[in-house]
Amino acid sequence: MTQSPGRRPPPNQSLLWQVSIACFILAGLTGVLYRLGFIGWLPGSLGLGNIRHAHSHLMFFGWAVPFPMYIIWTKIRTKERAQSLGSRRMKQGIIGGLLFGLLAYPFFLFYGYRPVEIGSVSLPLSVIISGLVMISWYVYIWGYLKMRQLLDDKEQPWFDGALLLLFICSLGAWSIALVQALAPDNQLLMTGLTHFFLASFTEGWVVLVLLGVLISAPNEREKNRKSISHIPLALICLGAPLTFPYGIAESLLTPFLLAVARLGGAMAGIGLIWMLFSFLKTTAWHSSCWRWPIILLAFKAVMQLIASVAPASLWLSDYGLRILYLHVLLLGALSITLMGWLNISSGSSKGYFNAVVLSIGITLVSLTLPTQVWPTAWRGGWIFYALAGAALLPVITVFVHWIAMIKPNIFRI
Repeated sequence: MTQSPGRRPPPNQSLLWQVSIACFILAGLTGVLYRLGFIGWLPGSLGLGNIRHAHSHLMFFGWAVPFPMYIIWTKIRTKERAQSLGSRRMKQGIIGGLLFGLLAYPFFLFYGYRPVEIGSVSLPLSVIISGLVMISWYVYIWGYLKMRQLLDDKEQPWFDGALLLLFICSLGAWSIALVQALAPDNQLLMTGLTHFFLASFTEGWVVLVLLGVLISAPNEREKNRKSISHIPLALICLGAPLTFPYGIAESLLTPFLLAVARLGGAMAGIGLIWMLFSFLKTTAWHSSCWRWPIILLAFKAVMQLIASVAPASLWLSDYGLRILYLHVLLLGALSITLMGWLNISSGSSKGYFNAVVLSIGITLVSLTLPTQVWPTAWRGGWIFYALAGAALLPVITVFVHWIAMIKPNIFRI
């Protein structure tokens, strides 16, 4: 049930968000391990590629999907009086996504996408379990469609669009498995479908559900009610999937695909900027915890618009810049929004939330070190130690905030 400020989530529902936070912490520690790999601090049986897959998939499956789903579910539960079938399906979808996301983690960590030998059979268990995660998404969406009319008219279209893009991105994932079976040598198709999934997920699901939460956020709802337009929603929904060529290697990128990416990026960026201007019309966004995700979304939109008009070599040749862009959205805007919602809903001291924001800010700044933004003369081996140390900070502050919500008097800020 959605909580008013000053109340903690009730015990019978708190396990869902707690497991999701645990996934964030485990994924964050895996990200630290990945950075330690660049300075040679890795167990011999682990590879950097597998660690990266484990980090990203757990962050997607355990944090970036189930926690926003939980928020939507709690909004619906405040307006239903009975244990309806739709509400139960939504809860089952969240539980299934968390369960299978955690189950897939060790297989990604130790095997990546490679098959696992089980007796005389070889099975790609990480891929199979990921399929079960997406089936859990479908269970949630099925329940949502039965309950969506209980949402406020202002927030419902954004959650509708977010779940539509989540469904579309899952189709890209299923298509990857199909191409692997039928045309495994078609590298362009494989790469394109992989990035179609990622683009629809990050630029579609993440951006739209984040905006939906901000639109309906505590203390902001009434201020934003008259300034919401559906035009930016349409621009983001149509543009997000088209940005997939941005992730394709330069050797495979054709002029047509580049034009498609630029068009999609421009549409999505304009839609996001349009939406952010509506937030600027409020009188309190700058003095609330929502100002940080709004600022980061604006930064993300500016980077996206620059990529839509700048020479392709600016971002194709700088992998670190693309990593920074993704973290501004996922670690920055999304995670701060989710922790802000939880901070207000639980009635925790704002000091914990401020510590999380500061730690994430330091991490984002550290991600500029391996990019072209950082002067070459200032680079050195110390950068990798700084990256690992900075990546550990959000893990620590989120863990402290988590403990403080469970046991409010254990810390004093």
